[in-house]
Amino acid sequence: MKPELKLASNLCPFSWLGDRFVTTGYCQGYAFEKKLAMLAAIDGISGVAFGWPCQFKNGAQLGKVVAKHGLKLATLDTNIYTEARFKLGSFTNPDPKIRRAAVARTKETLDAAEEAGSPDINLWPGHDGFDYFFQGHYTDAWKWMVEGICEAADYNPRVPISIEYKCKEPRANIYIANAGKALWLVGKISRPQVGITLDVGHSLAALENPAECAALAMSEGRLQQIHVNDNYRDWDHDMIPGSVNVWDFVEFFYWTRKLGYQGWYCIDSYPYREDGTQALQRASQVCHKCWNIAGKLIAMDIESLLRSKGHLEIMRQLWDRFTE
Repeated sequence: MKPELKLASNLCPFSWLGDRFVTTGYCQGYAFEKKLAMLAAIDGISGVAFGWPCQFKNGAQLGKVVAKHGLKLATLDTNIYTEARFKLGSFTNPDPKIRRAAVARTKETLDAAEEAGSPDINLWPGHDGFDYFFQGHYTDAWKWMVEGICEAADYNPRVPISIEYKCKEPRANIYIANAGKALWLVGKISRPQVGITLDVGHSLAALENPAECAALAMSEGRLQQIHVNDNYRDWDHDMIPGSVNVWDFVEFFYWTRKLGYQGWYCIDSYPYREDGTQALQRASQVCHKCWNIAGKLIAMDIESLLRSKGHLEIMRQLWDRFTE
């Protein structure tokens, strides 16, 4: 059976989208079910990602509403980063009560994900890091990180946990900063259902090669979830995929498709000044185009060229396709 691209998005393109300069938002936003209907109308997108908790009391209610709009739930994101109590960290907070709150929130998300039929939960400890020298107690922080996620993983091993890494923002330095640290952490946790989320924009901002990181994670059997967006490698701009780094995306889709990644590719873009529907249509177009190019490269069997330093020939063939 020919593999299909499982493409999802969050609802941010249809939300008010404020920042520290325009805190009231750049656009009005829409009601919840209107957002779902608008997302379901985008060609090529079949899934949706949510944060937890949300307006529903339990995951079962959320799952029914998502299904009503003909969408599938791609993931539930554990909200441990939008509340001021987590400003000094979640799993690594020096206050044990806050650490307990982070673990409790993760357990709540696991329960909701199982009820809603989500394939996993996403875990991004965005405030777990430091801004100044001598601010972080590194040994305690990493020990608490491992302990907290282990406790959550053991609470409900039926639902996979996908740990998302990022080098900076909201902290100047986030502990889980790159693919290497994320894979080290997963190795220390040593639970079969715990993997990593590879956000292409985060990988670019960390000056990584996203395709290489995907290959490393998949070689360890730990690539659980993928987010797609773009930036100029200096900040997490959350732009439409392929806006800047075209070849990175082509190579990324080649390796993830070649190595058999079967999870969701979730669009994580913030079109502050663009029309949300148009932005998602373009994002879907880019992802499906890259997916199809990856399929053609696989069919062409470029493995021998990769092994014999034939990268210039591969690039010639790719450029030739632009004239087709």
